[in-house]
Amino acid sequence: MFLSRHFSKRFCLQISLLCMLVFSMMISSQSFANPQQAQQIFQQLASQTLVRAQFQQQKQLPSVAKTFNSTGQVLFSKTNGVLWQMKTPVQADLVMTEKKLVQKTARTQSEVALDKSPYGAVASVFLQLMTGDQKTLSQNFNIQSIYIDDTQQPARWNIRLTPKSSLLKKLFIAVDASGAQYVENMLIQEKGNSTTRIQFRQHSSTPAQLSPAEHALFQLAK
Repeated sequence: MFLSRHFSKRFCLQISLLCMLVFSMMISSQSFANPQQAQQIFQQLASQTLVRAQFQQQKQLPSVAKTFNSTGQVLFSKTNGVLWQMKTPVQADLVMTEKKLVQKTARTQSEVALDKSPYGAVASVFLQLMTGDQKTLSQNFNIQSIYIDDTQQPARWNIRLTPKSSLLKKLFIAVDASGAQYVENMLIQEKGNSTTRIQFRQHSSTPAQLSPAEHALFQLAK
């Protein structure tokens, strides 16, 4: 299936801006970033080496009064990266590693080096959250607020990230994420009042190995 250049860039931006949300859980404005709380969240996320989930994304553009919806599957592999397989409105694969973003459709393929893209730091947010890589994440983002509910096991959490660099501040305002054992919701508040929401459901850590097709896709972004 063919994607226009405009749609291809928009899709890549929507997914790579990755992500973030809080649908039903709100970060308390009274909470403050606590190093021990942050470490607890990242250790909980880092305990999984491979996670599969269904995703639903909503991209709202107030400037054109439209909402763009997409659905599909996402695969996180600690040793490989993140694979987004969009099913609707078109079929496309987006492979993200520490080095590249590769978008593949039935007829096209394109790639972006993360260190040469202004969206590189944003694109890697999801990967850093899922790996529990607090050190790398903190290089580009301030952990502004954290809330943890220890009355449930695993503990439920909300976290808000704000950009550090002037370049990232030009792209968006804040990233909110929430979940428990896995990242479940993400919300990106972008400049111009645009928002990107992603909801992850039906998480599974099995099968624990990549399929031959999944392995081949990850090789595209090595």
